[in-house]
Amino acid sequence: VGGYKLHLYCTGEGSPTVVLEAMGTGWSVYWAKVQPELSKTTRVCSYDRAGFGWSESGPLPRTGTQIAEELHQLLTHGGISGPYVLVGHSLGGFVARLYRQAHPEEVAGIVLVDAGHERQFEQDQFKKFAAPGTIVFPIIRALTAVGLTRLLFSLDVTPSFFATQESGVSTNMRPLLHVGWIQSRYFKTMADEGAALEETGAQTARAGSLGDLPLTVLTATGPTWWPGTPPTIDPAAFRTMWLGLQADLTTLSANSRQVFADRSSHFMNFDQSKLIVEAIRQMIAALTQPQPRG
Repeated sequence: VGGYKLHLYCTGEGSPTVVLEAMGTGWSVYWAKVQPELSKTTRVCSYDRAGFGWSESGPLPRTGTQIAEELHQLLTHGGISGPYVLVGHSLGGFVARLYRQAHPEEVAGIVLVDAGHERQFEQDQFKKFAAPGTIVFPIIRALTAVGLTRLLFSLDVTPSFFATQESGVSTNMRPLLHVGWIQSRYFKTMADEGAALEETGAQTARAGSLGDLPLTVLTATGPTWWPGTPPTIDPAAFRTMWLGLQADLTTLSANSRQVFADRSSHFMNFDQSKLIVEAIRQMIAALTQPQPRG
């Protein structure tokens, strides 16, 4: 893909092809509870954005349009033809919408998994939520560069943020999470994507409506939205803000529906993976069922 390599992992057979776009902290392994189930009935592809997992680093800035174009080249060079059902989790929701803007003829439907909203950056509660990351992630990035995070993981001393995610996957998948987390480029990539996030939101805002494209909005409504939420955040106010933005996402298409994940944090891929699988299968069934004769 433009002189650097990205990791693509496809399983199953059938059409449309489901393409899984992970959240800002994740890569293909984050779909470990979703992809095997979906691949029983259709072809499913997950991948690692540049700088994550088994993918090489890509050029800056790491905006949504850059990532969407890399995904397009990856699918093209990998021989994975459409139509696609794009599944975007969190940051991945921006990428899915931007991909559809650039290549509308390739996209049959979109499933947004507790996806980001372009207006979240204007909200006081979200600003308070995002602020600690601008301080903590560069520190962890520096610790990773000198090998301290690798040491912590080798001693099985996993920071709570990662331990919560680790508990959501099977024991045999946990070493693969560790492999991704201890790489020095992991936190660099997170910082680079974070630095470009508001521009990604602005790009997505300019993408406009989805027309009548099939759209499913999955929204996390569990008791805890984010493990280790900063104490400066009012949980009730944050919840009201987030639910309002999620409801607004349904207005992107005249053919949309919303599903609530009442036992999920923002990490719905770990908490209620079956809900994601069922929503995608329902969309595929609607897309492939015979149309009534006029």
